[in-house]
Amino acid sequence: MKIKAALFDLDGVLVDTARYHYEAWLVLANQLSIPFTEKENE
Repeated sequence: MKIKAALFDLDGVLVDTARYHYEAWLVLANQLSIPFTEKENE
């Protein structure tokens, strides 16, 4: 099957992924012992 198109949602119009991005950054920050809050993620 040949791919005819690709769809990117970088601003949350189709899927709200902001929470997942924050949680991923939080995991990394915790591993590096760096404080990281939701406010800093905005």
